[in-house]
Parts: sequence; C-alpha cells; structure tokens
Amino acid sequence: MTQAATQATAPDNDKSRNVTGGYNMLAQFFPFINFIMFLLGWFTVPIEVLFRRNFGQRWLTVINFYAGLFVLGVFTTIQGLAGALSSNSSYSYQQQQPATPSFWDSLMSKSMLIFLLAYLLISSYHFFRMWWRDRTNTALHSFNDGRSRFEPIAALLMDVVNIAAVPIIRLYMLLLPKEERERKIEVPPLINDLTAFTNTVFEPLLLLILVFIFPGTTRMWLLISAAALAIYANWKETAKLNKVLDFRDSVIQAKDMSEHHNLSDMPSTENLILRQAADTIKSNPEVAPKVAERYPDLMDIIEEMNNEKSREATS
Repeated sequence: MTQAATQATAPDNDKSRNVTGGYNMLAQFFPFINFIMFLLGWFTVPIEVLFRRNFGQRWLTVINFYAGLFVLGVFTTIQGLAGALSSNSSYSYQQQQPATPSFWDSLMSKSMLIFLLAYLLISSYHFFRMWWRDRTNTALHSFNDGRSRFEPIAALLMDVVNIAAVPIIRLYMLLLPKEERERKIEVPPLINDLTAFTNTVFEPLLLLILVFIFPGTTRMWLLISAAALAIYANWKETAKLNKVLDFRDSVIQAKDMSEHHNLSDMPSTENLILRQAADTIKSNPEVAPKVAERYPDLMDIIEEMNNEKSREATS
C-alpha cells in the first residue's frame, strides 16, 4: 500500500465503534484539548524532518516547516537563557572563576541549537528533493508522509517481538474452532507492517531513549515530541486502516448480497428493501448512474433482480 496518508485528524478519520464517544466527546467536555492537539502537531514536524525521507509536497509544506522551526526556536531560546542564568549563578560571592566545563557539558548546553541547525540543513535538502522530482516528473504522492531512516533497525526489533509472541499465538490457536485452526498451519506473525510499527512504536521509543541522554530543555522537548509523534502516527495509521477496512467491508457486503440474491434465500427485510430500491430505479432510470457510482456492487444486484422480474413477466 502507498505511503500516502490523509490529514491525521481523529474526528474525521476514525470510523470505529467507540462506546465512550471518542475524541469528539472528550473535546466537548474539555475544549482546551483541541488547542493542545493543535500544538502537538507542531512538535511532530522537526522529528519527521530529522527521522524520515521522501516527503510529499502537501505533507512537508512551507507552513509546516515554519511551525517546526518555531518550536525549535522557542526551546533553543529557553535553553540559551537557562544557560546564561546558570553561568551567572555559578560565580561565588568572591567572584572566583568557575571550573571549565567539559566538552560533553558544553555540547549538551547547546544541544537545541545543534538540533535547530540540523533541522534547517535537512529541511533544505527535503525541499530540494521535492523540487527535483517536480522538474524530472518523478513526484511522489503529495500526502506521502515519508519513510523512516530507522526501518532497518526497527525490523530487527519487530522480528524479536514476533518471535516472542509465537508461544502466545500458538496457545490461542489451540482455542480456535477446528475449521479455523486448519486454515493456516504456520503461525502468522503478530506484526507484519514494518512502516506502521516504525512510525507508531519505534520512533517514539527512540525519542524516549534520547530523553535519558539529553538533559534540561532538550529532554523536555524530546518528551513532548515523543508523545506528539505517537499520537499523530497512530491517528495516521488508523486513517489508512479505515480506508482498507471500508474496501474489505464493501467486498464482504457484495459477497453476502450475491449469495442471497434469490428471494427464497434472502431475509424478508433485505428482500423488501432491495425490491423497493429496484422498483424505484426501474421507474426512475435517471437515478441509476448516481447509485451505480456510489454503490456499484449493490447496483449489479438490483439490475439482476429487475432482469429476473422482467423474465418472470414475459414467461
């Protein structure tokens, strides 16, 4: 499946049954949540720029670039001010010179500035790649969300998780009905989507590891970014999954209707509804193209029912 993704907004894309009301209900009780999620989206931009490659033009836009630049600029300023205050307070009352900081301490005190410079350089290359693809007619999908640079490492972790899950899967397989258990002899892997696993699990986990390495302001930025990345990555993968589930559901519905197209096999309620729809379309043929465009599988069944009715009338 392509990496193209729609905008990661839970209210629009999440079609799952949710008895708790989901994001919409939560936002009604706590209106500030919308603003928090709006800001968290800004935190995802720098991490995606640093961690991924091959963006679409409508994913890494100029506006998104400036949003990420603003976040890094704020935290870089906070780190610089905190460093200046700490340096001033390190002098004793006798105005003795403080001990010379180590190279590591000096590096950590400017870590946000390093991330900011890296963001500027790598972003410029991303924009160049998009410009180059436009000029060479090799553009990617405009909503392509990029591919993580860490997928080879994430693949190793995914293999470990899949191996560790085999005994648990085998245990549950013993509880399956016999006809289902015989459909697949080999144990299927618990996780089979490397891209989704990398985006939703490995990248946030990597940020959490970096939290224990970097101190102060950088640690706070990484912690917020890890939460933001995990939330938005899961929303994005949910949006992709919903599209696949919609397609699969339409196939299942078409199959069920095809198996019950005879009046004797079809439940009375479905029979009545389809008969009414068939009669309506037969008496109003101008609506048939619109129905066929939106429900092609259903239209095939209705046409078959009308043809069967015509044959019965002529016989």
